[in-house]
Amino acid sequence: MSERDSPQTPEGGTPIAAADPVYLADPVLDATVRMVVELAAQVWVERERRITIEQLLEARGLLSRADIEAFKPDASQAAALKAERSRFLEDVFKELRRIPLKS
Repeated sequence: MSERDSPQTPEGGTPIAAADPVYLADPVLDATVRMVVELAAQVWVERERRITIEQLLEARGLLSRADIEAFKPDASQAAALKAERSRFLEDVFKELRRIPLKS
């Protein structure tokens, strides 16, 4: 088995669920569970990365937490943030599109 096919998480643990888990019989509730799991995973990855960056910047005297809190984006930065937010929401809510339509 190659490293890519390994059933471990990047941290070395065992994955909690298969690639396309089914949690509940109701497809709407099941999609909701998958959305929450996806959101939790993305939030943690982003939080861990942000904490790392903030600690490195502060340790090197390049940026303080007060600088981060006081930051206000300009129009271009605000537009880029809005586009990224839209992509994020698409990722989170993608499971709703997987619900089979009833005839």
